[in-house]
Amino acid sequence: MASAQILTNGKALYAYNGTEWVPLNTAGNLVNSTRWQYTAVGSETSLSGNDDNGESLIYTPGYEQVYLNGVLLARDSDYTATTGTTITGLTALTAGYIVEVIAYNNINVGNTYTQAQIDNKVANTFERWTKTVSASGTVISGLDDNAVTLDYTAGLEKVYVNGILLAPEEYVATSGSAVTLDEAVVTNDIIQIHTLKNFRVPNTYTIAQTDDQFLTKTSASSTYLSQSSASTTYAPVAAGGLVQLVPTSIAVTGGSGSVSSTGAVSFTSASSVSIDGVFNTNYNNYRIIFECVTSGTQNITVQFRNGSGNVTASNYLFQNILASSTTLTGGRASGQSSFELLYQAVGAVAISMDVFKPFATDYTRIVSQSGRDLSGTSPSLFTVVGGYNQTTSLTGITFGNSAGNFTGTVGIYGYRN
Repeated sequence: MASAQILTNGKALYAYNGTEWVPLNTAGNLVNSTRWQYTAVGSETSLSGNDDNGESLIYTPGYEQVYLNGVLLARDSDYTATTGTTITGLTALTAGYIVEVIAYNNINVGNTYTQAQIDNKVANTFERWTKTVSASGTVISGLDDNAVTLDYTAGLEKVYVNGILLAPEEYVATSGSAVTLDEAVVTNDIIQIHTLKNFRVPNTYTIAQTDDQFLTKTSASSTYLSQSSASTTYAPVAAGGLVQLVPTSIAVTGGSGSVSSTGAVSFTSASSVSIDGVFNTNYNNYRIIFECVTSGTQNITVQFRNGSGNVTASNYLFQNILASSTTLTGGRASGQSSFELLYQAVGAVAISMDVFKPFATDYTRIVSQSGRDLSGTSPSLFTVVGGYNQTTSLTGITFGNSAGNFTGTVGIYGYRN
């Protein structure tokens, strides 16, 4: 009389059939995966029977893995496994070599689906693709030695080269039909690709049906911004447009100052405003917008910064033109310690200045247009072109004045490359 008691030795399940204890992975019984371990005595080319622990070699052909001293062997190349109880075709073993056979056996239980019925409901859960390489290359695809097309589920594959399992970072497997190796294989290398397949179960929701269970396209368009409404709600940045930059630091002399989260700098009753960390590798050229109201008549100047302070060396040169009433006057200067952007500024002032390649180790050039007394009765125009003739990488800028103070704002923008 069979016993319902189940024993296990850590490798296989057993049941008593009334005469003896038998493993549950024999024909007609439930199965599990088993590990069969054998230490060679020397010269064996085939293996069968009991292993070192007294376990019988039993496997389902095509669902076994054979390891020699921990290295996975290639099926049908390094060995033959067709009988379910014997492994043949091995290269003669050396005494002390360890052979392991991992067996994934089929379930054999009454009142179950047939293989065809299962295949109609789910994919095969395991597939082995084996190919002996005929030429050097890095891309693996197509038919293997058994005319099986490479078909894997990305993320569920294992790639072996000559029995050595590759790490995921040693290859790229995303398409499901090709694998690209980091290192080329050569002629007669053996590639094995093992994959576990995703379930393909009928009567599941399609993507559209799933979407309908949650937020539909119609409700989403009313709940969130559509593309057209978003484009009018938020200002797009066109290719080649300006991007406002956020300084890493500002310093104000003789007054107070602050910088907003978007990069707008404000200052009050200041004699100078230093802005740093705005020139960098992200942009080649910059637009600076400076507006202020002066406390009296003053000359507004600019010096560049290099990350550690103002650049005061006498390497600034410029040409200027002043248009006041119906009179044009001009001047030129070199060997200066700053640029003079606006002469005898008074009242409301506006300056627009373009700076070219300040961060590059190259000469830096400027073009500036300024206006003074713009809310008074005598507005004037002051145009300046100039350069800083040293190949210095510059990081920021300081606005200063010759007398009194000014109150206003500065915005610095990078030209999108």
